[in-house]
Parts: sequence; C-alpha cells; structure tokens
Amino acid sequence: MYRCRICSKEFTEIPPDAVEIAAKRRGALYQFGGEVHDLSRIRPKSAEHRWHRNLVFGCELCFPPKPEPPVEKTQEVQAPVPDCPFPA
Repeated sequence: MYRCRICSKEFTEIPPDAVEIAAKRRGALYQFGGEVHDLSRIRPKSAEHRWHRNLVFGCELCFPPKPEPPVEKTQEVQAPVPDCPFPA
C-alpha cells in the first residue's frame, strides 16, 4: 500500500504508467493520470512496531485502551408473598 503525502489518496500499487520524477529518503515523486503524487509506503500498525521514539499521549500503541471488566448481572429475587391466613 502506498499513500500520497500531497493529496492523502491511497494506492495498492504504483501504476505501470507512472513516471518517477524524483526520489528522496521518505518516498518518491511520481506523475501519472495527469497528477503528481508523493508516494510513500504505508506500514500497518501493529503492537510489535513502535511508531515513536518516546511515548506519545493519545497514541493507541503507546497507551492501549484498557479492557472493561466483565459486569456480573445481579437478579433481584423477591420473596414469595405468603397468603394471608386471616380473612379480610
């Protein structure tokens, strides 16, 4: 997968008619379809791969959400009402 750093479009592969204009450290500049795209490879997020050198507040990988503890359902049991032995 590739993502354009200019327009944020995602491409599964670089089109065969793409012409490489310039290459640089973080990606390459391509022209295809009458547009210029700065494509860089997208790496999938995973727990094994850290994206930051230092912890970043709000990052799902640095601070994974804590699972909610299971909630036990309690049922309220009413005692049976005995029949009144006295006539009303």
